[in-house]
Amino acid sequence: MSAAAEIIGRYVEVDGNRTFYDECGEGTPVVCVHTAGADSREYQYLLPLLAERGYRGLALDLPGHSRSYPVDWEPHRTINQHAEYVHRFAQTVCPGEKPVMIGCSIGGCTAFDLIANHSEDFLAIVPMEGLAAGTPILPFPGELERPAWSTAWKPFLEFAAVESLGKPTLADDAKVKELWWQHQNCQQAGNGDIQGWATHDVTDKLGDVRCPVLIIKGADDFWVPESLIRYAAELIGERAEVAVLPDIGHYPMFEDPEGLAELVDSFVKANTEVAHA
Repeated sequence: MSAAAEIIGRYVEVDGNRTFYDECGEGTPVVCVHTAGADSREYQYLLPLLAERGYRGLALDLPGHSRSYPVDWEPHRTINQHAEYVHRFAQTVCPGEKPVMIGCSIGGCTAFDLIANHSEDFLAIVPMEGLAAGTPILPFPGELERPAWSTAWKPFLEFAAVESLGKPTLADDAKVKELWWQHQNCQQAGNGDIQGWATHDVTDKLGDVRCPVLIIKGADDFWVPESLIRYAAELIGERAEVAVLPDIGHYPMFEDPEGLAELVDSFVKANTEVAHA
């Protein structure tokens, strides 16, 4: 890996809260947000590819996840809390700039919340594997938040992550083990993420979007119905595009980072004034 594409871990204070993020490359900033209970490692393959294309990739650990402390030692339990924090992170780390924002799963839900409330502050927003309203599949998990009440909660997140991989990736034992390990640290924070996933709804605020939006879904992902993805795009209108990726599950940046980097780069160049050499 060249020096320009080296991933460097950093800490920053966001509203006085110690926050970790990985950084790679120079140029237009791209803020990346991980899935429930996980962290910035999910983007380790994508960041150098963004750097090669002239972007400054930034992948943070949400509060309470991995190396970022929780705010006031309490996990976030709403998507809006995540979104407002990501918005402040972007303003802190990219002052005076409009970044691209990419989020997956609860990060994708966070992207929809930013579309609804702060789209004017972003160059483009890319929700992946997330919904504009609470999922119809997952029950509300708040009663499982205390580990003593349900020792099965942590294995649930681990198995849910692995089983929702696309079929080709699921056959790769090394990647299955890597993703499983990425979900080992997430008892309370992961439960708060899923509470947010199950309850948020910004569908009534998607009609006045100020930036282009690319909504991405893996065809093999059973968590996110394609009909709801397309419904969100209809609410946003002409500024939204939908991409359904064949043979990809719930983790596009992990399963096919090269394909995702090319897709995002092409979308940004076609829909904004960014044009990299």
